[in-house]
Amino acid sequence: MKIKKINLKNGAVLVADVHYKKNDKDFLNFLKELDDNPPPQLFLLGDIFHLLLPFKFLVDYNKEAINLINSIAKKSEVYYAYGNHDFWLDGVFENVIFSDAFLDEEKLIFLTHGDLNEKNFLYKIYAKLIRNKFLLKLLNVISFNFVNNWLFKKILQKKVKCFKIEEFKLKILKKIADINSNIIIEGHYHQNVSYDIENKKYFNLGAFKCERVYYIFEEYLKEKRYE
Repeated sequence: MKIKKINLKNGAVLVADVHYKKNDKDFLNFLKELDDNPPPQLFLLGDIFHLLLPFKFLVDYNKEAINLINSIAKKSEVYYAYGNHDFWLDGVFENVIFSDAFLDEEKLIFLTHGDLNEKNFLYKIYAKLIRNKFLLKLLNVISFNFVNNWLFKKILQKKVKCFKIEEFKLKILKKIADINSNIIIEGHYHQNVSYDIENKKYFNLGAFKCERVYYIFEEYLKEKRYE
């Protein structure tokens, strides 16, 4: 997992799991408000797009949201943690800093999407396969975009799941054991919960797609609901 060092500033906006699809007006309006009143930092913690890879069909499909994020990045520091629905995006965005995770060493705050530190062995294999850039590029070339575009359209039709995971805290105990930070912030699971676990504070961000929530960092995470 690639980790980049950052300085998390007061007033930073954090959002995860938007699963943006074309013409999602709520998210587009949210981005327009940030563009008009730029925060010091914007953290996009994965699965901001329901599907975005650096292929023409998907870039064109998501163009309106891409353009707004690029506009915000001219005025604010924008950090993007890859999700399992959106990755290899360095060439799609301008002035946006990408990584698998971000770490504020002074505050001991660790931010990530959440799937790459998953402990499930089968999921780790799946994550590795879907992130195989050579494999997907090869498929794109030999299929003349047909197979990829057909598959992309199928994935874009899938609904986002919004439900509570039973015994979620037990799952998290295993995940965060080897993360040496006091505060761990991630998305991926759409749970919108926080736990005090030994000497650590764990936040699982709510999904913007499910609850229209985002967060402001001001010494502590404050939940906001986009109306």
